[in-house]
Amino acid sequence: STATLTAQGSALTESDPTFQAFTTLNAYKYGMIVQVSTEMIADSGVDLLGFLSREVGIGIGVAVNTALTTGTDTTMPNGIAVAAGSGVTGGTAVTGGFTADNLIDLSYSVNSMYRRQPGTGWMLNNNSLAAVRKLKDTTNQYLFQPSLQMGQPDMLLGFPVFENPDVASPALGAKSVLFGHLPSYYVRQVGGVSFQRSDEYAFANDLVTFRATIRLDGDLPQTAAIKYFIGNAA
Repeated sequence: STATLTAQGSALTESDPTFQAFTTLNAYKYGMIVQVSTEMIADSGVDLLGFLSREVGIGIGVAVNTALTTGTDTTMPNGIAVAAGSGVTGGTAVTGGFTADNLIDLSYSVNSMYRRQPGTGWMLNNNSLAAVRKLKDTTNQYLFQPSLQMGQPDMLLGFPVFENPDVASPALGAKSVLFGHLPSYYVRQVGGVSFQRSDEYAFANDLVTFRATIRLDGDLPQTAAIKYFIGNAA
């Protein structure tokens, strides 16, 4: 929609938003099965069921995070690193790495309409994060500002930093840094995590079966909201 200057007593001009395309969020299922003998459950001296639920949760979480980061939008979500728009391409003499100037340029490649909203920040993996922590300005001061308060994110160029192990490491042709309004990436989750137990599924083998599933999808409708740095492919 577009607002226009209107004189006193004059009719306002109608300006309805126009939708150019719609993004469909599906519900892709991720899951796993774990089987444990009844003897192990009965004889264990630890909270085995609690341990299994945590391990299943980690397994589901790892699979989902990978899909929502690098999914190819075919039979899986459109990952944030795949859907993001092009921001900055690295130099030819740094083997896919980035400089402080590259990160500054990346931050300003995102329109201020998105850049100034709450939730705007950086996303990168531990290898990129280690490289960022070594960057200094012309006065030999580190650009990275570690958080001094528990629960608060580290800061880079005035924006919070979020570590994501599934974002690529610096390399030729690799999208190793994401920046933008991260809430603009939408995730549709149907129901939530389902964790169920069956004593009948493998009854003949005297096994207890645990099943965990989750159904979700993700996409970035507006690629201008999040941009990526990519190592020079030359």
